[in-house]
Amino acid sequence: MLKKYRKVKHIGEELKALSGREEKKYRKEHGGDIAEYHETCKQVLELYPSGNIPKVENLEKHIASLQKKLSKKNSEYNQADKKSRELSEATRTIEEYLRHEQSRGQQQKRKRNDLE
Repeated sequence: MLKKYRKVKHIGEELKALSGREEKKYRKEHGGDIAEYHETCKQVLELYPSGNIPKVENLEKHIASLQKKLSKKNSEYNQADKKSRELSEATRTIEEYLRHEQSRGQQQKRKRNDLE
């Protein structure tokens, strides 16, 4: 959006610099570009109502910084998720072992009772 604004900004500046016949001629020759300029200005002002439009380079640096943070957080999440899955599997294995031992103990009691 801002790149597009920077691209068409000169059209608005040129139009403001002209007056009278020159302005009419410019409007006639560049009608589509002027409409695009006004539409882009409207969209930019919706995003930045104060009128302080940041530089594209600053935004790109900020985006790169956020992407780096996101990548780091994703890495941390993936490690935590992997550890969680390992612990869940260990819990399941232990529970299965305990159930098996419990049933084995009950079978031994039955055998003792049968022998007596």
